[in-house]
Amino acid sequence: MVVFGTPRRTSAIPLARYAEIIGYQDCAFFGVAHPANDRYACREIWTKPQREDAQFYLSEAQAELEKVIGYPLTPRWIVNEVHPFGYKIITNLTKVIELGIEAIEDVDLASAVDLSTDPATITIATTLVSTDGIRVYYPGTLEEISPSDIQITGGNLVISIPKCRLVEYDQRDNTVSGLDYTDSSIYQTEVDVKRHYNNPAQNIKAVWPHGCNYICLASGCTRYTETACGVVLDGEIGEVSYQLARYSGGSWSTTLPSKTCCRGNPAKLEISYRAGALELESIAESAIIRLAHSKMPAEPCGCDVIKNMWRRDNATPQVLSVERLECPFGVSNGAWMAWKFAGSLVVDRMSVFG
Repeated sequence: MVVFGTPRRTSAIPLARYAEIIGYQDCAFFGVAHPANDRYACREIWTKPQREDAQFYLSEAQAELEKVIGYPLTPRWIVNEVHPFGYKIITNLTKVIELGIEAIEDVDLASAVDLSTDPATITIATTLVSTDGIRVYYPGTLEEISPSDIQITGGNLVISIPKCRLVEYDQRDNTVSGLDYTDSSIYQTEVDVKRHYNNPAQNIKAVWPHGCNYICLASGCTRYTETACGVVLDGEIGEVSYQLARYSGGSWSTTLPSKTCCRGNPAKLEISYRAGALELESIAESAIIRLAHSKMPAEPCGCDVIKNMWRRDNATPQVLSVERLECPFGVSNGAWMAWKFAGSLVVDRMSVFG
């Protein structure tokens, strides 16, 4: 089955990665009381509301940074972005990767999880040659599970996931004492595996309003569209050219019907594309986390390490410069650091107007 559209925006920093960065043991973070937890400095059990709060502020911080830098910190699809008719399109976002819309393919639904080892594994026979776009979900939901490794070997797609990230869907709202690591019933035994990829068949549409002539009126009071084939001229600044074309059999053809419904220039263009940073740098991760901490009204649950991070990012110097007082993110250390990072990554688009 293939479906179109984005079920959920992918976070640049999933909770599993956040736990790793702040030095938190996987099991304690995901609500599992592991016998080895006592070996770690950060071993206090997190609850579902605490994890959800952390994810909320991480996502909010990411969104604020992206508004400033002008592109997603992790690639995502933009659908039917509207532009006036012209020879070229300058997309709203920079760092354009490719034109098209998101397609989602079911690789294997209700795929069995082998819990005999830790990390647990999912093995699926496949003809795929790349692991790009592979994601793991709780069955029938849009809730992602973060793998630690994905490989294709011997004709099989092999996905490894630490067991504590596989807490059974209905048991994720754990108590402060945590779930028993040795209890096999707490783990998810099946997952959905899907592949997200780009479908280039739909990338640009030329749009005429309804009623542009009598032929259009005969088909009802609806708008009229023609597909167009776009070419990314400069992905860094989002410069795209296009021409009317038809997509069939995996390729574009500029041979159009001899008559179209409407004549003259279209009223507007709608473009769909994927944009964003292909790799999230460590400084970007730091900026997201520090801005997220500055937004948290209270220090996160856990050990002194994470609490000290929160205090550092919420601290404000006694003497502030005018520039810092005017910082849109706030005046705390975390907000100021994130603002400076954002300013350094804004893409200069002045050349496109030269």
